Amino acid sequence: MPELTTDFQSLPEEYQHIIRLAQDKYNIAVAPLQLLVGGWSGAVVYLVSVSSNETKRVEHSILKLDRKGKAAKSDEVTRHNTVISKSTAEFARDHIAELVFDRVEHEGAIAIFYRIAGQSLLKYLPLSKYERQNQLKTIFTKTNTVLLSEWNSAHTFEQAVHPQKVLEKWLGFRLDAGGNIERFLQETCHVNPDIAGLLISGHVFPNPLLYARKPEQWGKVRSMDVATGFIHGDLNTNNILVKFSDDKESLEGYYLIDFALFKDQMPLLYDQRYLEISYLMHAMSQVSFAKCINFLTLMAVADIPDPHKVPIEMSGVSAVFESARNAFATWVQENHPSLHDDLWGQYWLAGVAAGLSYTHKAGQPDEQRLAGLIYATANLKRYAAIFKLPLPANVELLYDENQSDTDSPGTPKPKKPKHKLPAQPTPFIGRTAQIAAIKELLLGADTHLVTLLGPGGTGKTRLSLQVAQELLDQFSNGVYFVPLADDTDANQFISRVAQQLEVREGGRLLLENVKDYLRDKRMLLVLDNFEQLVSAAPIVADLLAAAPQLKIITSSRIALNLHGERAFPVPPLELPQTENELTVENLIGNESVLLFVGRAQAVHPNFALTKDNASAVAEICRRLDGLPLALELAAARVKLLQPQAILTRLDDKLKLLTGGARDLPARHQTLRNTLEWSYELLNADEKTLYARLSVFVGGFTLEAAEAVCNQDGRLDILESLTSLVNNSLLRQEDIADGESRFGMLETIRTYALERLAESGEMEVLQRQHAGYFAKLIANQVLLELYSAKALYWLNWLEQEHDNVRATLTWSLVDPHSAELMATLVFALTWFWYRRGYFSEGRLWAERIMASSELKTAGPARALALQANGLLAIWQGEQQIGLAHLQESLGIWQSVENKQWMAPVLLANGIALINMGRDSDALPFLEAARTIFEEANQPFFHVFTLVHLGNAELGLGNPEQARAWLEQAQAEARVTGDSWLLSFALNNLGEVARTQGQYDRARTYYEQSEALLRSIDDKGDLARLIHTLGYIDQYEEDFERAESQFRKSLTMFRRLGNRRGIAECLAGLAGLKARQGQTEWGTIMLSAAESVLKITGGAWWPADRVEVERNREMMQSALGVDEFAKAQKTGAAMNMDQAIAFASNEA
Repeated sequence: MPELTTDFQSLPEEYQHIIRLAQDKYNIAVAPLQLLVGGWSGAVVYLVSVSSNETKRVEHSILKLDRKGKAAKSDEVTRHNTVISKSTAEFARDHIAELVFDRVEHEGAIAIFYRIAGQSLLKYLPLSKYERQNQLKTIFTKTNTVLLSEWNSAHTFEQAVHPQKVLEKWLGFRLDAGGNIERFLQETCHVNPDIAGLLISGHVFPNPLLYARKPEQWGKVRSMDVATGFIHGDLNTNNILVKFSDDKESLEGYYLIDFALFKDQMPLLYDQRYLEISYLMHAMSQVSFAKCINFLTLMAVADIPDPHKVPIEMSGVSAVFESARNAFATWVQENHPSLHDDLWGQYWLAGVAAGLSYTHKAGQPDEQRLAGLIYATANLKRYAAIFKLPLPANVELLYDENQSDTDSPGTPKPKKPKHKLPAQPTPFIGRTAQIAAIKELLLGADTHLVTLLGPGGTGKTRLSLQVAQELLDQFSNGVYFVPLADDTDANQFISRVAQQLEVREGGRLLLENVKDYLRDKRMLLVLDNFEQLVSAAPIVADLLAAAPQLKIITSSRIALNLHGERAFPVPPLELPQTENELTVENLIGNESVLLFVGRAQAVHPNFALTKDNASAVAEICRRLDGLPLALELAAARVKLLQPQAILTRLDDKLKLLTGGARDLPARHQTLRNTLEWSYELLNADEKTLYARLSVFVGGFTLEAAEAVCNQDGRLDILESLTSLVNNSLLRQEDIADGESRFGMLETIRTYALERLAESGEMEVLQRQHAGYFAKLIANQVLLELYSAKALYWLNWLEQEHDNVRATLTWSLVDPHSAELMATLVFALTWFWYRRGYFSEGRLWAERIMASSELKTAGPARALALQANGLLAIWQGEQQIGLAHLQESLGIWQSVENKQWMAPVLLANGIALINMGRDSDALPFLEAARTIFEEANQPFFHVFTLVHLGNAELGLGNPEQARAWLEQAQAEARVTGDSWLLSFALNNLGEVARTQGQYDRARTYYEQSEALLRSIDDKGDLARLIHTLGYIDQYEEDFERAESQFRKSLTMFRRLGNRRGIAECLAGLAGLKARQGQTEWGTIMLSAAESVLKITGGAWWPADRVEVERNREMMQSALGVDEFAKAQKTGAAMNMDQAIAFASNEA
């Protein structure tokens, strides 16, 4: 049989064998691309590449490897085909992954290949891989729709069924006497399985096993009508494959796999509840068992637990559950409102069955099985509340978090591996993906050493301990923690290890004794804070060589550089997304926020995340880079300060972030101590460079570091940079063309800035930094922004935006830099326009113009005026813009500088077109075109041709306009500039729309849109989306048209473009009027015209046609008097009122 790839060789032997059989049987080669689910035992799911040895065709598939149960009545393939035949063709196509081959089976192992027809599988992941709360809520909500409204749209009802019979149908043999559930209660929980009631944390619950077995236990409870249909039977977090769109919000694909337990004519809702408990078990590793049980008991008293009572660590889980229950409630209300109680009763019974099914799993950890049992009791108690079922009086203790193993007969007592791990005083929060990845590395056959790398305060120690805690059952000889933070002598390393292992010297070299002790052990060592002992790394290699089953996980700021070492950079915690609204709902599942809130509650139990403090908490998390240590120190201040007060003090974060717990190491009691610990590991040159690099904001390249930080030539920049990266004080990432970029976390940079200030080099470095960026932009970027290299430099400016801002800020206080800064602002104007930074650019231009050195007429003032004038026009302030541009033109004319005069002539023409003064614009544009043609400046020549076309269109000469624009299009294609071509195409679309040629206009607009999106242009995209709204309106796709106008309105508001806002309001006005809401449309159009009037602008010709047509239609529909009354109402609105009016339902 052919040799398997390395990744497959780490699988159990039976799985390796079955893959070889599949390759032989179907003459294929299978290569793993990504492990989606699984590990050393149980089901394993891979994304694989499958190549036919005959046709050489390659396809991506999902490969599932599993062990077929001996009691299975039919194989998975048969059941899969049954599912396909019983489901609608549409459901099968949209939600059931296809089987590629018949199964391959050998000695109980089975291999099955799936694919999703017509789709790439690369973005499909199982539910268990998703962590963002909004995505999980979307998946759970969609699951309810898929299972009930789509798969079981033809569901039926079985009438008058006793609840015990419903449970029996779901659970079957699991209820047998002497079965797994009964033995768990007897042998692990020490509870009589026939007891009627269970005592959990002081509350009485009915025993779900007894109630599921015996109908008489239910008393006189009434029967219920039960919804029946298809159930998947094993809908856990690994059997749903989903794909999200690029915005990570919209669900683009949802597919089910693994129908081995599929059944027809079964009570519904089991799948939803089994998925819920599956997700709960997936999340349990992140919280203490007691907190999890506390949450489950809250489930017993309310459909949706009170969020104020839910433990903060469980709030994300609770929110996901809430979304699923809300979806189910909606389905009940919309489809079967009269069966409300029966269907909710069925829902809670399904939870009983799901919980008991999990308790039945003998191979699962005892804590999880107990959680399944308590989940079942909580659901049964909810059922009892609906149907007035009395709680039992005869009870035994099942669980009480306040009793120890020795005095609580009801607490499970699993056999624990020997280990030495320090107890953690607080629950671990977040990092699900990192924990899974590290565990996968450690359990791989070829990996024996994993090093967690990161600067101080990133949580490496806690992460290593959490991973170790979750792997206790994988290492039969124990898991041992070896603290090394207090050791600086590498010779003491083996003594520390021996001490933890309780190995004595005994007359031999201690190293030899330790190696002998470890030789046959399956053990995990956790070596903490190894950075001070890197010279002891060879000893680590000796231990691994001597003990083939030994695994080691180290936490260090420096890699050990050993053969086979797997370095794992530990990132900061997930930060709140800036694009999301900062609501409690959006933030509560965020890792950084969860940590801050959890630690704050430890010192202030009544603290909670609220709508009033949510934005401040989110900003604290961002300002502290998601560093766990910094967040914990900040949270400790909640005892005295509100989050907003903490936020205002973060400008001096190193002073604020002190006062860590006294039982922590000294280096973790303040943020400054942690950073000093790292700093003192550096040599003199590295310390100097570290301080100097803090002058960069947002990162830097090697070239920039050489130019700014080594003007004296004393430092070996490359060598010192490498060391800073190795010491985790710098982060390195590759950018375009293979160039590396470096950066510091802001907290680390803050400490470096302190060191720079102490060195006395701050002012020198700031001047060198500003000079480097200003000269590069003025001498090179300005020349090439209007060429085929434009996209490169726009992206470069985006990358260096924070450094550019720092350059501008510093230059404002330098009395000798006004002329250079005027050139810089002018050069940046095109970047600000193309990338949508209108308001920011305007602010900088105005601040530069206020400089005393620019008060007198001269080239520098002319450049600043031109920048300010263009930005004012782009924001819809035509009169202000024109005044600045006319003054600028006067200065260039006075010095007879044609090179600079031509762009200002063009800008004056643009301003006049914006104001509707097209005939006045023509002379300026003609003069500019002549100069650009003589100077052979193709970019500006095309730009001018487009505006000549605009002016002619405004004057009512569409054919002349088309001629100019077609010439512009042809010349733009020669330049290779995508933006220029999109600009010409967009305006050709305007000509077509003016003439009523909407199909032709759409073609031009969509070509223009594709170009703009390809270059990430924001300045023109908003208006293009608005024009597409008119096309959709013409095609009577009113829903899409409204979406386009509102999307464009949001973009224009973000840009601060008042003219664009008026255009969108006018578009909405006409759309609503055509849908019969004429009065609303008239008010909105009048308000839009008022906004436009304030800007000093006029409607673009194509929009003018639409507005005039809509105005006539509105007046005809309302009559003169009502039309005038509505107009008056709209005209009285300011811009904010008009936007608010547009936001209301018409």
